[in-house]
Amino acid sequence: MISICCRNRMLNYRVWILLAFSLAACSRSPSGPPLDPYIEDLKLTKLVTGDEAIKAIDKLHGRPINVVRGFIAHYEGVHDKATIWVSEPTSQELAQKQLAAMLHKMKSNRRLPFRNYRVLDTQGIRVIAFDGTEQIHYIFRDNKWVYWISADTNRIDKILRHILKSR
Repeated sequence: MISICCRNRMLNYRVWILLAFSLAACSRSPSGPPLDPYIEDLKLTKLVTGDEAIKAIDKLHGRPINVVRGFIAHYEGVHDKATIWVSEPTSQELAQKQLAAMLHKMKSNRRLPFRNYRVLDTQGIRVIAFDGTEQIHYIFRDNKWVYWISADTNRIDKILRHILKSR
């Protein structure tokens, strides 16, 4: 009789422990955006994360933009390089607002070197493309993640497809 009671208690403890671990795993946010060590023959040479990335993203915008996480991935190849900036605002709505505000400020500031703005649709994602600083730039939102990819003409579409395929 005692052994059955103890077994039931042990079973109950195990169930509660498993339930607690399951709930904790469900509440975690995704680990981050798909930033692989190699993308299209480019090697990840530097990855900035955490507070350092958020500070750099805020500095790029000239003010804090209210993001939870940020990543800056620098890739290099034999003849070219690419940079991927990624930020995670607190919601999809805020991500959309930040993207719209960034685009508006870029278009209205004539001192910036960006030109030839155009809209692309890639796998159902609205991508804003533009030229400047001897590279092509793509900015877009994928759920809460806001991306800015800078790369040469021959690589940028492949990088975009790689990121969207990896998500």
